[in-house]
Order: sequence, then C-alpha cells, then structure tokens
Amino acid sequence: MRPNRNADSRNSGTLLGALTLASALLLMLAPVGWAQTDNSNPEELGKQRSALYIRATHVPLADLTNDVNQIAVQSETCRIKFGSAACGLPDKALESDKLEERYAYYVKEPVEAHSKGHVAKIDRRNWAGSAAPAHP
Repeated sequence: MRPNRNADSRNSGTLLGALTLASALLLMLAPVGWAQTDNSNPEELGKQRSALYIRATHVPLADLTNDVNQIAVQSETCRIKFGSAACGLPDKALESDKLEERYAYYVKEPVEAHSKGHVAKIDRRNWAGSAAPAHP
C-alpha cells in the first residue's frame, strides 16, 4: 500500500502555517513587553530601589516578593549592560533563594552604600574598545 502523500503535505503545510503565525505574533508583541520592563539603567534602578527600601519599612517583606524579584531581574540586566560596580552590586553573585537575602543583596545594601557616598566611578579607560582618551 502506498502512503498518502497529499495528506502528509497538507498536514505539513498546516503546521508550517501555524508556526509562522505564532512566530509573527511573538515578534510583534515582544518589543512592546521589553520596552515596558527595561528599567535597568543604573539611575532608574537606584530610584526604584530607594522606593522599595522605603516601602519595606511600612509593609511586611513577604508582601513585596514580586517587587523584590522584579528589582533582582532588573539588577542582573543592569549588571550585564553596565557592570556590577555601576549597578551597585558586588562582583560575586547571590547564591541564595531566600527572600530576605534577595532583598538585602538587591535593595538594602545598594541603597545604604549609595547613601553613605560609596558611589562607583566609571572609568572609561577600562572599557574594551573604548575611544575615550586615557586620563592620568
């Protein structure tokens, strides 16, 4: 008995069409989502950390879980884009999954360090491929 090639090609065409449509939808929606959630530059991140730090003095930390997780994601994105020092993070990554330790690592310690004047200075001489002139 011969396999029915027409049925196979119809099924393949339907599957390919569905995958193409799904890919197109993802490409249309993805940039909108990224643009709304990319608050990972150091200045904006600092403002969000400070606001969360103040909120944590009035609300139980467990109620701020989503906010702490969002700051953690934005902080790691900032680390990738700008480096640990510029984003107020230690060089060593957090190895805990406890909420209290995430809050301390991504919110409390950076805010307190910033308030004490330990702001990182970015030196363009250390950037790979930088055209900035070296300063003595």
